[in-house]
Amino acid sequence: MIIRTGTVRDWSFISQLALEAITYSASPFRGISDEHVVNYRRQSMSGFWSWVQRSQSKVFIAEDKERLGYLILNDRAMDELTGLSQAWVMDIAVKKEHWSRGVGRKLLETAEEYCRANGITYLGLAVTTANKRAAALYEKMGFNEERKLMIKKLN
Repeated sequence: MIIRTGTVRDWSFISQLALEAITYSASPFRGISDEHVVNYRRQSMSGFWSWVQRSQSKVFIAEDKERLGYLILNDRAMDELTGLSQAWVMDIAVKKEHWSRGVGRKLLETAEEYCRANGITYLGLAVTTANKRAAALYEKMGFNEERKLMIKKLN
């Protein structure tokens, strides 16, 4: 498996995998259908590649004869509480048939290597509590819980 820099030619792959993967990350707390989540994701993805280019975010593609997954890294983010610069994993997804084969780990390791090489001290990401597989990987790789996003249904 190799990790390479993504280009606009990868956008079709990224957007399709993003639609497939979003249902694994959606919180069941909201009580909405997978169809609703996918439709919302489709809408939000419409301008995402333009944002990637404008923000000069980095795109990494994992492949081994075919594309297996991707990671989008904003290396110019800032922590909202401290003002410290950091990199932020905007999105990461791996094809389901390639789960538990080290693809996500390799993508994250590549992001970490990029950050170290560019003097970036902190790397952040967000994961829903429902996505236990991803959270377990992140914890194994040394990510620590720093904040909790809490929500209350009012009616």
